[in-house]
Amino acid sequence: MLRDVFNIPVPRVLSWSCDAANNPIQAEHILEEKAPGSRLGALWISLPWKTKLAIVEQVVDFDCSLTAVQFNTHGCIYFKEDLRRLTSKSDTVQFTADRQGLNLDQYAMGPLAKAELWASGREQMNLDRGPCRFTIKRGGWRPMLMSLGREPQSYTRELGANETAWIKRFAKPRMNYFRSMEDLEPPEDALQLLAKYERVAPVLVPPANESASANVLWHPDLHLDNVFVDPVSYEITSVVDWQSAAAAPLFYQSGGYRAFRHYKSVREGWVVPEKPDNFDALPPDEQKRVDRDLESEIIHKYYEFQTLKRAPRHWKYLQQPMVPMLRKPVWLVTGVWENGDLFFLRDALITLFTRWNEIFTENTPCPITFSAEELKQHAREQENVDGVGKMLSLFQDQGVLPADGMVQPTDYQTAVENCRKYKQILLDAAQNQYERDLYSNLWPYQDISDEI
Repeated sequence: MLRDVFNIPVPRVLSWSCDAANNPIQAEHILEEKAPGSRLGALWISLPWKTKLAIVEQVVDFDCSLTAVQFNTHGCIYFKEDLRRLTSKSDTVQFTADRQGLNLDQYAMGPLAKAELWASGREQMNLDRGPCRFTIKRGGWRPMLMSLGREPQSYTRELGANETAWIKRFAKPRMNYFRSMEDLEPPEDALQLLAKYERVAPVLVPPANESASANVLWHPDLHLDNVFVDPVSYEITSVVDWQSAAAAPLFYQSGGYRAFRHYKSVREGWVVPEKPDNFDALPPDEQKRVDRDLESEIIHKYYEFQTLKRAPRHWKYLQQPMVPMLRKPVWLVTGVWENGDLFFLRDALITLFTRWNEIFTENTPCPITFSAEELKQHAREQENVDGVGKMLSLFQDQGVLPADGMVQPTDYQTAVENCRKYKQILLDAAQNQYERDLYSNLWPYQDISDEI
């Protein structure tokens, strides 16, 4: 579909099976051709400036193609015969499109395939994985979700209910060193937070208009190593890792890709980032850091500008500052316990709580509150989270640790040595044994063989 419908280059599938019991290897599988071209992540740092901008433009053109086909149902796309074999039912996908003559009769919309909905015992549970259809109530931020074959209910609330059911059945107390060095973090903390999420869930939805609720297909995690280019022309030859890609409202899909996202704060408006006035007086290492940050921020802004120019449907939500605040809890809630995201979900809900009147009218009361003690405890945890983040940014700015934890096989041993070296530097900065133990436990690249 990606190649034939959206004109996005992807590896050709040579063989696949969703029927583990009746294939030779006794497992679900997909066998693809090797992606042609060179991995963009290996080339990016050495590419000319104009080449980088041209690659950004190609990706934005893909975005425009993806938003041109809007599905009536939220879910993952299957071949109709495969879905019928798995679920005993399948309906042809329904859609609207800008282009004429589009035929999707061989495809059907089925349950979400996201790993967090199927892993760690969830495959045994009767969770709501869709597919589902949005039915808009005009005149407010209150769309309803129609799960096919079920009564209407809130989409965002059902995501929280899925996670609540799993936590009650499987979650065990654990250590969270960002929060405490002595006390276990109980699953009850997560359940209390999910109860707050459930109360606010009905407003974490698109506005009541057709474009916000229209479902579009989107890449779930586009970073530089998921893009392959011709090493001569630098035309994109393949985009990989589409597993779990779903058709969902653009309201939830929109956002800057990790490939082009600046990892620090970005200046607002169409201001072109510039070097500081004292740039020439800075030490060489600091100049290199400034140059890297400047290029990263410009790439980020260029992606936004090209989205405005080439993909206006995406830009409509990308440029709204309130949209990320509303959708972030929805992004985080699935798998929140296993992913260690309780802090970030709590932080997102506190942001909603504190900025409620900026988003909604004063006549709409906020359905959640946080006590002074809850806010105080969260602030203490945030100090540790921010401290580790600043430390890692410092190491990453110096080029000694990878920004996303990913390294090439040939660089792995060097990365391990750097990790241990800079962990030791951090531990040596501790004022006492308590701080040393805290820093050791908070170090993000934990190695069970590490004797430090």
